[in-house]
Amino acid sequence: MNINFQTIAGNKNAEDSFRTGMDSDERIGMNAGKVTTAHGSAFAVDLDTSIFSNDAYAQRARSLDEISKMAENTDVLTQHNYMALLSNTMSEKDYSKALKDGFDIKNLNSSETVTILDKIKSVLLESGEEIVGYNDDLSTQKLAKITGSESFAMAIKKSFSENDIPLTQENIRAVAGAYEQVSNTPEPSDDAVKYMVLNNLRPTIGNMYFANHSTNGQSATGKGFYAQETGGYYAQKSEDYNWQQLDPQIDKVIEEAGLDTSDESSKANARWMVIQGIPLTAENLISLSEIRDIEFPISDAAAAQAMTAAISDGKKAYEGNLFDPTSNLEKAMKLVENTNKITDEAVKKTLTEGKELNLKNLIDVTQGKENSQNLFVVNEIKENDPKLIQARLQLEEVRLKMTVEANKNLLDSGFSVDTAPMQQLIDKLKEMLGNIASVSDDKQTAGAPVANSGNALRMLSLTVSRVNIISRGPADVSGALAGEFETATLSKISSVSENLAMKFKAAGQGYETMMTKPRSDLGDSMRKAFGNVDNILNDMGYETDEVNRRAVRILGYNSMEINEENFENVRAWDQKLKATIERLKPGAVLDLIREGKNPLNMTIEELSESLDNLMKDGENRDKNNSKKGEEKYSKFLYKLEKKGDITSDERASFIGIYRLFHTLKVTDHQAIGSVLKTGRDMTIGNLLDATRTQKTSRRGLDYTVDDSFGGLEAGESTQVKIDEQINSAFRFYSAQADIVYENLEPEKLMAAKPDNDTLLPDLASALLNAETDEQLEKEYCDEQVRQIRQMAGSKAAEGALNEMNLYDVEITYNNLEAMISNRRDRRTGTIWEKADELDDEDIKDELKDVTDLLGEENYEEIYKEKLANVSDKMSDILMNPEDTYIDFRAITLMQKQLSVMAKSSDRGSFEVPVEIDGSKVTMHITLKSDNSNISRMEASIQTFEYGRITASLYKQDGIINGMLTTSNSQSADEVEYLESLKKRMCEKLAETVENAGVDQTKIAILYNAQLQPTGVGTSANAMEGKTENNTDTGTLLKMAKAFVEAI
Repeated sequence: MNINFQTIAGNKNAEDSFRTGMDSDERIGMNAGKVTTAHGSAFAVDLDTSIFSNDAYAQRARSLDEISKMAENTDVLTQHNYMALLSNTMSEKDYSKALKDGFDIKNLNSSETVTILDKIKSVLLESGEEIVGYNDDLSTQKLAKITGSESFAMAIKKSFSENDIPLTQENIRAVAGAYEQVSNTPEPSDDAVKYMVLNNLRPTIGNMYFANHSTNGQSATGKGFYAQETGGYYAQKSEDYNWQQLDPQIDKVIEEAGLDTSDESSKANARWMVIQGIPLTAENLISLSEIRDIEFPISDAAAAQAMTAAISDGKKAYEGNLFDPTSNLEKAMKLVENTNKITDEAVKKTLTEGKELNLKNLIDVTQGKENSQNLFVVNEIKENDPKLIQARLQLEEVRLKMTVEANKNLLDSGFSVDTAPMQQLIDKLKEMLGNIASVSDDKQTAGAPVANSGNALRMLSLTVSRVNIISRGPADVSGALAGEFETATLSKISSVSENLAMKFKAAGQGYETMMTKPRSDLGDSMRKAFGNVDNILNDMGYETDEVNRRAVRILGYNSMEINEENFENVRAWDQKLKATIERLKPGAVLDLIREGKNPLNMTIEELSESLDNLMKDGENRDKNNSKKGEEKYSKFLYKLEKKGDITSDERASFIGIYRLFHTLKVTDHQAIGSVLKTGRDMTIGNLLDATRTQKTSRRGLDYTVDDSFGGLEAGESTQVKIDEQINSAFRFYSAQADIVYENLEPEKLMAAKPDNDTLLPDLASALLNAETDEQLEKEYCDEQVRQIRQMAGSKAAEGALNEMNLYDVEITYNNLEAMISNRRDRRTGTIWEKADELDDEDIKDELKDVTDLLGEENYEEIYKEKLANVSDKMSDILMNPEDTYIDFRAITLMQKQLSVMAKSSDRGSFEVPVEIDGSKVTMHITLKSDNSNISRMEASIQTFEYGRITASLYKQDGIINGMLTTSNSQSADEVEYLESLKKRMCEKLAETVENAGVDQTKIAILYNAQLQPTGVGTSANAMEGKTENNTDTGTLLKMAKAFVEAI
């Protein structure tokens, strides 16, 4: 299955409230005794003394401005949908596919996650692929016991599997509750139908149930009168209706609703509305038609489809639409399909008949669904008519910009893609795509800067497309560009590959592709030449392996002389190109783009180096891409533990090999240069020896490569990049190391059985050809998804999300997990205790500085630097070859927590370790501005004996003011302790804070203080607000230091 990421972020619209969340389309207000003309041809009806008076059930209508603001609030929508996706709709299949495509779901932001997983789900739906074994963990019998119906259990299980929705516990509870409503929903009475139409309630499971039980069998039909706009004349009130006079107007409303005027049921519905005193508008008529078209009793299959569609859209199961049980994703896919089928004649016919130019009308005409009773020519349209030309251009622009994800995003926001005027739709699509211009060829984008998300996504699509062209193209390209690879960009390589492929196709010849086996239709002369390839390699003194044979064939394809220089050069570039292309998965491409790079404009060496840098700490550590190998190593260790037939010696050996190749990558393959310099064989043992002698630094290695390839020599922080003076041998072996790293799996290592004497190319070949244990892969993905669901669905998630938004911490799963842990550790201090357990003196010293240097000049930078140093030391521990038993999850969680702490400090939030009674706990310090725009410092710490103690201090008129609070109630011990604490704190404030008076009477004490949600009544960052009321950050942090020392 191939996923083409020509996509934009999609947002789901979830409605959480049972009542207020029901679809609230624009309503027509009516007042008793007043005639009102509504949209189009509408007849407002006064209902004398009917219990169904205008305000009997109607809810307040949202204004258009309110609806617009809701639709535009994409951040809130995306965040909600992201959490719904993590906790409810992401399946193990989704996670597995994302992982294979190089996406780390845990490290993607909310918008990217929604977009990518929506794309994966749409591809699954389009392919019609049956997901074998999906949702089989829960038996039909068990599900039937929960829902009370075996037939419904079978239906919901089938519908969930077809739509890639997992049967989580929350989803099971939701569908069970919704099914109970369905089971108690008979065909609605006229009163219930009237209630729904008057309140603009769509025919969802919940609305149908609520309407039936709200009306409770009441029935009262008011005597209505109709208003007919005929030169100001209004018909008088009457017991009877002049249908002959009303029918032309009724037909007009039916036509506006897009219904068939020849359909008697539509006319009957319209007349019923007039009799019942319901405003006859197109919107109300459509609403009534939808309700009446539902078949009762509701079948289990129909109920299951409606619930599945609702959950897929991020809604509640009871919000499933019984008339239209189709998810927005399915609708979006169908819109793309049908839009591409619209004919030029359909455009002309729509204009000729005077219909509005929108997708619904164009699709109806194309499919022959237009109203046969109302086909008439309004205007003769000629082929050169400007209106026709403009309409066709608009259609092409829509086709160019429309994607499944763009459609879904618009549908989720409440925008009607099919009925919106064409220009409005174009404007919305432009807005969705970041207002980027269409790119007609790669050259325009190859040198374009990464300016916005639209350009980034366009670049992602083009890059993946170009990588696929190279992958499927001729291996000949490695020889054709052998002398140009140092400067040839990815865009150029793909163009050359494409041209070569076209030449072979024109000549009716096959070719050996870059990433697959050699072609079988070589000419006689080529076969003869390749028949003695092993003899050629033996004469040249090279191993007769497939990599070397391939290099000889490429020389032959390009009619190049087979000599040592050409062989070394072509072999090295061929393997480098092959290894790099294999690594350029969509996820890796996105990572590069997020760093501001344009992959299309980079050389193979630059791409390889940039991909390696994603694995490093150092300069990348503050970015989401740092520690890129975390997910890979996590999976490696998981499979190592779960694969039962691995001995303890093999386990230690495999971990050692993993760490070796990880070290090679993050040190720019220095050990390979060292082995080449000494002239030894490139074996695993020699590489291990070389890595043990390396002098590493936190930010990597500085080195040069001499012209005669003497290997790496120590440099003095010159930061010379390896691709500047590299040679063929180094390039070849580093490419082999990349192949090994990409294929490091315990089951593959078991098949390869490497030892110290195994040559690097042999190991690369063995791992490349070994099979992956698909069952272990599935178990790993199942476990990851289980953890994600558990965390995202926890009660702690909401508070953590609020704090992340307050402090501008990017919404990713890793950051969410870290923030939840940080908030928990404010009560327990677990992170500092676990850090001490690592028994690393450097870590202890760095954390001691975090506390001791509080209040020093530029503390914000010191704080981040110290946390980064601790994280780097933890990375060293993870890859320590002497320690094969480490708590990988605990250490990586601590690293995530430190990263979130550093990011939060940019907005005035600091987590400082403080030792109390021999135990370390977290003091949470925040710098903020309150409603009076006075900046203040707030520091809280949890104590065993005195509860949560908080100091809130600010400087006003040169005097420090504030209060001390405790969560405990007032007692003699509490009073004594807090009074003494206040005295000590004031003494420390006088010593620490310059140019500020300290008066104990200005600091109050409050008992029984309740912990407020972070940010209540304040905005993060002390420097916000009026300048004259601001206290500098240094002063506020000195206040915090005084509180730390006092406590």
